[in-house]
Amino acid sequence: MKSKELKKYPLQIVMMTLTFIINMSLPLLFGYLIDNILISGSFNLLIKWFAVTFSVTVTGMIMNFFFISYNPVKIGIQNTFKLQKQSLKCVLKMSQALYSKKDKGYYFNICENSTGAYGDLHEEMNLNMVSNLIYIAAMLAFITYVNAVFGIFFIVYGIVLVLICFNGSKPLFNMQKDVLAVQDDYMMDMRNIIENKVCINALHTEGFFSDRFNNSTVKYEKYILRYRFFEYLCHYLPDIANQICNVAFLFIAAMLVMNGKITAGILVMGYQYMGYFATPIATVCAIVVRYRSSRPHIERVDELEEEAEMSKENEAFKKETVGTEDSLIMKAENFDFYKGSEEEDFLYHIDKLELKKNGLYVIKGENGSGKSMLLNLMLGNVSPADSNGSISVAGDIDDTVMLTYPFFAINGSFTENLYGIEEDNELAKMLRVDFTDKEITGNPVNLSYGQQQKLALMRVFGCDAPILFLDEPLSNLDTDTQEKVVRYIAGLKGSKSMLVVMHSDELDEIADGVITIQGKRMSMVGR
Repeated sequence: MKSKELKKYPLQIVMMTLTFIINMSLPLLFGYLIDNILISGSFNLLIKWFAVTFSVTVTGMIMNFFFISYNPVKIGIQNTFKLQKQSLKCVLKMSQALYSKKDKGYYFNICENSTGAYGDLHEEMNLNMVSNLIYIAAMLAFITYVNAVFGIFFIVYGIVLVLICFNGSKPLFNMQKDVLAVQDDYMMDMRNIIENKVCINALHTEGFFSDRFNNSTVKYEKYILRYRFFEYLCHYLPDIANQICNVAFLFIAAMLVMNGKITAGILVMGYQYMGYFATPIATVCAIVVRYRSSRPHIERVDELEEEAEMSKENEAFKKETVGTEDSLIMKAENFDFYKGSEEEDFLYHIDKLELKKNGLYVIKGENGSGKSMLLNLMLGNVSPADSNGSISVAGDIDDTVMLTYPFFAINGSFTENLYGIEEDNELAKMLRVDFTDKEITGNPVNLSYGQQQKLALMRVFGCDAPILFLDEPLSNLDTDTQEKVVRYIAGLKGSKSMLVVMHSDELDEIADGVITIQGKRMSMVGR
């Protein structure tokens, strides 16, 4: 468990151990009642015994509630929320190229489920288990001091419980390794329905997606039922062993009483310690079992934090490889661009391409030719590992703001959907934004495609970034608004570096260069 977000719990361990010590004093008081008050006839001590025992009992109950029951649960919940916040920060921080290697459902599962398992287990391993091990050691030391036969019996009893718990946990451990993949598929199919309801309804494909989800549910349900069966079996087996060992202990203790080796009070005290002894051992074993079976959850969270610290894919070809050409934002020579490792993943060849700072460049090509891929390569969102040749980007390339698809929104006002970007009234007027008073939903059915595009442009143009990447900025806009956007982009020329993906020619005349992709070759016509 490598997360630096969660700390250890020394104070809580002290309070838990103190609570266990108070609990251990009760069997001593009960033994004292039998031997020193009831059998000896010292009834004058009964009131004092009651006062002490009552105080210890009430104190123990209060401390049990706070430090044994509630506090670990509270810490586990706090841990979960800390890890969820940290995991989402890691998702936002990690490189797009690394992020895209796994399905979105994988990350949703980490943030929703793995963080919960990790948070609980961190508390259990570093607080609950440590405190219970101290408790077990203290009881063994005391019971052995009282009677060596009791000590030997408790040690054997503990070994039996440990063997039963660990052997019974093997099916759980084996299943947990496989169930996460099944859970990922299940949650992915659920997410697809929820996120894409509009498209599903529009195509009348409800039956297809319902059947697909039903198949995922059947498979996942079988895993869950089997897992729960073995989980409850693991809890039940120690109870069986406990009942059998209790009977054996009473038989041995009774023989010792008959032979005058111990008193009846010691027998009662030992029998109570038997019940006390089983609980921390079962707790420790259960924690170890949960840790072993939940290792995939732990590894996922740790791996996510490690991946968030990895350099973006474009770090290797940033400004240091550009040399002294500070006037360029990108330079490529004899570069073969591949989106993957297979031959059919080849996109295009670049003989030579230089993009100057504060220039306006238009990129054109057929759908799927790799126009947007070049932008993502420069930003480090696409891995260059399978490409070859020379390419370099400016050191400040990460200061780029990009107009991307699909459009997304959150439940809230127009201002909230600017995501903290200051509203520009002149820009809103230019775009003819007339829906600033509208409440927007996360599934923005109350915004037309044109309104969605205008809001997206408000976000991008509202950012004070030196580099703009615009993917089809005129899409879904009426002719008059398109003309205004073209004039606005022209007005930014010379003050910002701009790469614009286009299918039409509205920006060709004002561009510093038109980059085209034809016949698997990228070339630029300068102006």
